[in-house]
Amino acid sequence: MKIITQAPRSSIFMKIVLTFLALLIPLYTLNLYMNESGQETVRKEIVSSMNAKVELYVNLIESDFERVIKLIEAYVNDVDLMKLSTAVDVMSDIERTDAILALKSKLNLVKTSNSFVQNVIAFIPRLDRSVTSNDNAIVAFDEEAFLALSVATNRYESPYLLWKDRLFISVPYPDPPSGNKAPVFLLAVEVSKPALREALRQFTNNGETAVLTGNRLPWSIVDDKSLPEAEAAVLQRQSGSAPGQTLNVGGEKYLVIDKSSAKLDTTLSILMPESAAFGSLERYRWWMLLLTLMSVVIVIFFALSLYRIIQRPLRTLIRSFNKVEQGNLNIVVQYPLKDEFGVLFNRFNTMVRELNVLVHEVYEHKYRVRLAELRHLQSQINPHFLYNSFFILHRMAKLRDHDNIVRFTKYLGDYFQFITRDGKDEISLQLEVKYARTYTEIQSFRFGSRIRSEFAELPAELERYLVPRLILQPLIENAYNYGLENKMTDGWIAVAFRQEPDMLIVSVEDNGEELDERKLQELHQMMLDPERQTESTGLINVHRRVQIKYGPESGLILSRGEGGGLLAELKLPLKKGEEDDASTVNR
Repeated sequence: MKIITQAPRSSIFMKIVLTFLALLIPLYTLNLYMNESGQETVRKEIVSSMNAKVELYVNLIESDFERVIKLIEAYVNDVDLMKLSTAVDVMSDIERTDAILALKSKLNLVKTSNSFVQNVIAFIPRLDRSVTSNDNAIVAFDEEAFLALSVATNRYESPYLLWKDRLFISVPYPDPPSGNKAPVFLLAVEVSKPALREALRQFTNNGETAVLTGNRLPWSIVDDKSLPEAEAAVLQRQSGSAPGQTLNVGGEKYLVIDKSSAKLDTTLSILMPESAAFGSLERYRWWMLLLTLMSVVIVIFFALSLYRIIQRPLRTLIRSFNKVEQGNLNIVVQYPLKDEFGVLFNRFNTMVRELNVLVHEVYEHKYRVRLAELRHLQSQINPHFLYNSFFILHRMAKLRDHDNIVRFTKYLGDYFQFITRDGKDEISLQLEVKYARTYTEIQSFRFGSRIRSEFAELPAELERYLVPRLILQPLIENAYNYGLENKMTDGWIAVAFRQEPDMLIVSVEDNGEELDERKLQELHQMMLDPERQTESTGLINVHRRVQIKYGPESGLILSRGEGGGLLAELKLPLKKGEEDDASTVNR
């Protein structure tokens, strides 16, 4: 190949690269620095401010509940409660009524002292009643609630109990109960979820959302029911996550700040929309817009220059490559300038000329090799069948069976006339089936009544389809020689035809008893890699010939038939227009 060594006049590539870098790198560097610096500063300020706010809210909630817990613990030693719990049987009605009213007044004091308290209940088993801070001073004793709220808890780790989706703080007496005995009485404070929700709503502004969750118990309260995804997203967060973590809630990103309370065993999470958190970055966006507009102008200018310098020659070269890809190897590209593209186009033209020569040489060589292999495989069949036929003829001659010799030689003459009449590689399927029948007639002299052959009717539309010579007879021969040779009675061979989309299936099945799983597996291996087989059997011969002609989607498929013998299915593509002349069948 001739190589052009002319040096280019100038380096277009380096000019374009240096111009592009000199114009755009300073602008984008400034833009990147301004945005990163501004976002980091604002993020730190927002996170710091929200951390302080959340910590303040947690301290307020802790203070309120600590006051409630201390009041309840102080009332454990209340005289009226002790009397009603231990000496109610010896109290007069007036004394009992006075004690109940006094206890209700104290419970009401606990309720009114904190907005988070919904109800205060004193469960008194001895009285068989419960005293509450609500309007009904005395209610029926709820044994289920009493037992559920009597569970011993460590109020220094988690003061809450969850029962029927209601949140309680309970103080049994004695605490803890001794043995398996039930408490003498139980003071329980029911936490008001609506009040907590209202408090959380007051904690937030500017689209923020507050979520209060239990650490050990599975409960949570969200301030805004219009954002139900916030509660689920917070619960799914991994514990111990870093402050400032971002959550995607309802398709919008939120900045999340958490603060846990060890005293209450709760975590308060504040979710703030990033759009609100980083509103101060608006001025940076204006800078971004300005730089983007400048970049667009520069890119347009650069694109125009690029089009003149590079794009036009490249488009010409790409179109030329597309034509070569489509098979046009006679293309010649003209380029008037003496730069890098001039060298490239000259070498392209040289490459196409050399490629044209090589393609023709390779194609011709490949064609001759494939044709030689196909004819060699086809020629292997004739001698194999010939010496088997002469063995049969020899046997009948020794027996002086003149009538059958006449019939046999007639069949044999017809068969070899079919093989040798012309050099065509393909014949009609009707003719192939006709001489396959002739072959079975010949074999009937060998096997007699031991084996019968059955041919299904060939569909009329398939009679003139062209197929390679001698693809059906080797399959039948294989059934005689390897499947049925040792079968003394009731042997049969069935030949059938069926059509599938774009495919013709010719099947040959026998009911031989010689095929076991090992032999079937060996046949499968032979079909997978027929070219490596040192001995060319009839099955491999047909399989290779068909695949050489039609490709890997065609060929033989071997399996066990319903009769127990081998089922050989030959797949041939149905290509429109591949039909023999009608006269070929009847000549």
